[in-house]
Amino acid sequence: MRHAYLIIAHNEFEVLRKLVAVLDDVRNDIYVHIDKKVSTLPEIKTRKSGLYVLDNRIDVRWGHYSQIETEMLLFETAQRNGPYDYYHLISGTHLPLRSQNEIHSFYIGMQGKNLFSNLWETNHHYQEILKVHRVNLFLRNYSSPIKLKAIISQWFWKASIAIQRVLGFSINDNVKFYWANNWCSLTEPAIDYLVKKKKTIRRRYRWSFCGDEFFVPTELMQSDLAGTVVSSEILLYGAIGRSNAAVLNLADYDDIVSSKCLFGRKFSAEHPQLVDSILNNIGD
Repeated sequence: MRHAYLIIAHNEFEVLRKLVAVLDDVRNDIYVHIDKKVSTLPEIKTRKSGLYVLDNRIDVRWGHYSQIETEMLLFETAQRNGPYDYYHLISGTHLPLRSQNEIHSFYIGMQGKNLFSNLWETNHHYQEILKVHRVNLFLRNYSSPIKLKAIISQWFWKASIAIQRVLGFSINDNVKFYWANNWCSLTEPAIDYLVKKKKTIRRRYRWSFCGDEFFVPTELMQSDLAGTVVSSEILLYGAIGRSNAAVLNLADYDDIVSSKCLFGRKFSAEHPQLVDSILNNIGD
């Protein structure tokens, strides 16, 4: 099988280098998008895999449509060098928890299924209404490291949502939405379908909040590929923090290796012993 790893990174470049090293396999190609805000690019090398560090870099903002733009850019870039049996969308703080032989063997057994973590039909849950049925403005600085910018942005965002709620304003009312963790494993037909739907995706999710968690499962479930969509408990190991995935530490090691998951996130150079222990546990 031929696999493409699509990596979105903005920091933790020591972890990124170790991730690329462990994915370096003749059966894999590796695509890396590094946030445009990063001024000095890390040095990344492979010996066996094709490595493509994207020149066209996007200024990615949390919760903003730029996250979807980045994923679509990776899909399109990798597909031009395809076809691949699987495209794995991961972050620069992921690590595989199994060897490449084990991972390739697992996906051979999946027979063309598209894998998501924690997939569910949202059924007009309040998160769905907020994130994909409202026009979400002022998101570019919603999580700005400059505290005043973030506070002002969040205040205007909340005000605009409140106004829409009072007016009963809603968009995307004819769409049945699904949510999943945005890190997923997709087949060539799924990637082809999403790339061809690029204009529809932009129109439907341009004003979404964290729309990257909705657009892939929703679009595939509206297509002839719906029967290939699978929610897998072993795709990704992660811990939940206040609003994002929590950074894993050495105390999590036993739970991680006993989980039988294929990938884990978030790893950090602040916990080098855990990173090295995970990589040592993988084997050949």
